Amino acid sequence: MNKRAVNISSLVILLSLLCFIMEVCIYYFIPQHWVTVVFSIICSLILSHFFLESSLNYDYNFIHASFMVITSLAFAIIIYIIQPNMWISYDFSMVFLVLLNWLIPFLYCCTRDLLDRGPRFDGFHLFFNRMCIFFIVIYILVILKQYFITPIVPPYGSLTFGAHDFVPFMATAEYIEKTLNTGESLTPIILYIIELIFIGIPFGYFARVYLNRLHFLIQLFIYLFVPFVLEFLQAITGIGRGDIDDYVIFLLGAVIGIVIYQIMCRMFISVANRELTVDRNKRNTKLSF
Repeated sequence: MNKRAVNISSLVILLSLLCFIMEVCIYYFIPQHWVTVVFSIICSLILSHFFLESSLNYDYNFIHASFMVITSLAFAIIIYIIQPNMWISYDFSMVFLVLLNWLIPFLYCCTRDLLDRGPRFDGFHLFFNRMCIFFIVIYILVILKQYFITPIVPPYGSLTFGAHDFVPFMATAEYIEKTLNTGESLTPIILYIIELIFIGIPFGYFARVYLNRLHFLIQLFIYLFVPFVLEFLQAITGIGRGDIDDYVIFLLGAVIGIVIYQIMCRMFISVANRELTVDRNKRNTKLSF
C-alpha cells in the first residue's frame, strides 16, 4: 500500500467517524429521529461521492460503508440492551440507520458504475462482491435474532392445531376480520407482515446474485427450502412459531428481492451492455433467468 492509499484510507475513517458522531448527537438531542435518518442519507451521499471522485476507486466506499455499519450497529445494540433508559430511547429508526449506512453507498456506486462510460473508476466488481458478502454476514445475524433469539410473532396468540396450519393466510384473515369487527387498529398485523417481507427481500436478492448460474429448478428448490427450514426449526424447538403464513410472506419478500435484482440487471444490460455481476472488462449481453 503506497503513501497516497494510506492517506486516503485514514481520511475515509476520519470522515466516517465524524459522520457517525454527528448521527449519534442528532439522535440524542433531537427527539424526531427521522431527522437523523435524513442526515444519514445526505451525509452518506456526499461522502460516497467525495471518496469516489478523490480516489477514482470503489474500495474506499467499501471502507466507509463497513465502518459506518459496524459502528451504527454497535450503537444500536448498546441502546437496545440498556433499555428502558430515560436519557436515550431505542426505536425502529436505529434499524434504518444501520441499513442506510450500507444501502446508500451501495446504490450510489452501482449508479456510478452503470453510468460510467470509460475506465475512469476502478474496482466496482470487487466492491460489489465485498458489499454483498458483508451484508450477508450481518443478515445471517439478523435471521438468528429475529427467528431464534427474540422471534417476531403475529399480534394474535398461538392457535390450536387445525386447518390454519396448512391453509395460507387463514389465521391472518380470521384475525383481520375479528379486528375490523371490533374496530381495533390493523397496524400491528400490517407491521408484522411488512417486517417479514423485508426480512425475505435480501434472501431473494442475494440468492439470485450467487445462484444465477445454477439451473432454474435448483434455484427454485433453494428458494422454497431455506424458509421452510427456518419455520421447521422454529416448530421443533418451540422458539417463535413455525407457520404457513410466515413461510408465504417470507417467500413474497424473496420474490421482491428477485425482481429488484432483475430490474438492476436489465438496467445494466440496457445502459452498460453487461450484467450487473459481470466486470466491465467482460461484456455479456445475455440476461439469464
